Amino acid sequence: MVERQGLSLYKALLIAVNEQRSQEITTLPNTFNDVSAIHRLLTEEPAIFQQSDVQILSGNLTTKSMLTHTLRSFFEEASPEDVLFLYWAGHGGFSETNAYFLPYDADRHAVGDTSINMSDVRDHIDQTPARTVLSFFDTCHSGALIRSIDSLMDRGLEIKGSGKFVIAACTEDQSAWDRDGHGAFTDHLIRGLEGGATNPSGEVDIYNLYSYVSQALTTEFPNQHPVMKGTLSGPPVIIKNVKTRQDKSNPRPLLEGGQRVIDESGDWFLLGRGVCARYSSYRYNRSDKTHILVLKAENNSKRVEETFKQMWRTEQPFAIEDSAEFVRVDEVDIEVVGGEKTINLKLVSIENKHGNPMFDNASFNGITPDEIAKLRIDHYLFNKEVPSHIKINHSASIIYGMSSDYEVSDQLIPDLLDQHMALECIRLHLIAVLVFKSIVAEVNSLNLYIENHAITRITLEGRRPRVYTNVTPTIITVDQAVHFSLK
Repeated sequence: MVERQGLSLYKALLIAVNEQRSQEITTLPNTFNDVSAIHRLLTEEPAIFQQSDVQILSGNLTTKSMLTHTLRSFFEEASPEDVLFLYWAGHGGFSETNAYFLPYDADRHAVGDTSINMSDVRDHIDQTPARTVLSFFDTCHSGALIRSIDSLMDRGLEIKGSGKFVIAACTEDQSAWDRDGHGAFTDHLIRGLEGGATNPSGEVDIYNLYSYVSQALTTEFPNQHPVMKGTLSGPPVIIKNVKTRQDKSNPRPLLEGGQRVIDESGDWFLLGRGVCARYSSYRYNRSDKTHILVLKAENNSKRVEETFKQMWRTEQPFAIEDSAEFVRVDEVDIEVVGGEKTINLKLVSIENKHGNPMFDNASFNGITPDEIAKLRIDHYLFNKEVPSHIKINHSASIIYGMSSDYEVSDQLIPDLLDQHMALECIRLHLIAVLVFKSIVAEVNSLNLYIENHAITRITLEGRRPRVYTNVTPTIITVDQAVHFSLK
């Protein structure tokens, strides 16, 4: 967890009105995906927001009474030092005199009585003790909230404090554009939080974020203009610290004794049996289990582009960050915008295809599943010979896994080094082997220690697969001295 600004406590309320009780009002299922993505981006390390300080309301929890109660407590119970982050996605409505946010139980024939008046939300922002409020609204007509704030200021009722900031998807007479079931405003907001809106220090601040979203949105939809109202003063409020992507020309800092450690995979991912590429943005939609990646062609070889085209509509192994799974390559789109060429991938998770599972509370002639996991690690990662007495008493499939699941070289790390592969890519290959050979189901950490032009140590922590839900999963840990030359 990174150190926060001063003594401020960052709190977030994320609202997705993705369902409607009335069949007369269309549902917006992907608003939940958007909220989930924002939650992930706010709380992933190095995080400013703690998990316990981020609240999500969605589905049938977004009734008028629940929203009214939650908004009141979120704003009224804040302290002056708190930084409040509000995000709201859903339907907006507009009558002759007022604009509204439509809750789950809204009635389109009685919008005023069954919905949340935008001026009430404005009042919460105005009256909260918190001196800093950052609010984002992706709804039709949400620009009316800005008009409501402006009318206060015109009457001399300045918003209290010097840190109230509102960004709305569109002006009050516009409808928020929707692309593939997602609000385009939120799509660009997510891309900005992913790193598109970083400042030179690797931080996403409120000014850079608005500038990024506004430019990207109006470029795509010239008639949709996000609107902003702010009374911020002083240094810009930092929303997110973006992970620094490591480049081969900018190696990780040395640890004590001249070591450096590869403890993450940066912006690399693995697709297929050996294609390692770099992405510029990545997003995972949990509801439909899809991975969306955008690659800049200039950061990848022509071979990568051609290979991905050939993978279209095929099933492939995929590894990114600390996870691996089989996916179907659903879309491979090549796009050129403003002279910049990008490769856009959509990968769909394939469930129940994760290699050859081991049995949880069984043993095979005295060898336990944990021991099988250690044998496989020794064999695939460290090139160790399996003891002869184990070979005699156990089948090869028990020791090595089914060969058809995911073929792995007997000299995995040396072979990868011979290909002059980036160390982050080697890390991804190891994660793929650990998962696809059913050694672990989840990788908690995998570190490669580099010293004197060699990998000298590998540490691992992961959760072993389990078949029976009533059995506590075992944590596998490894700390192994090795020597794999990088020369």
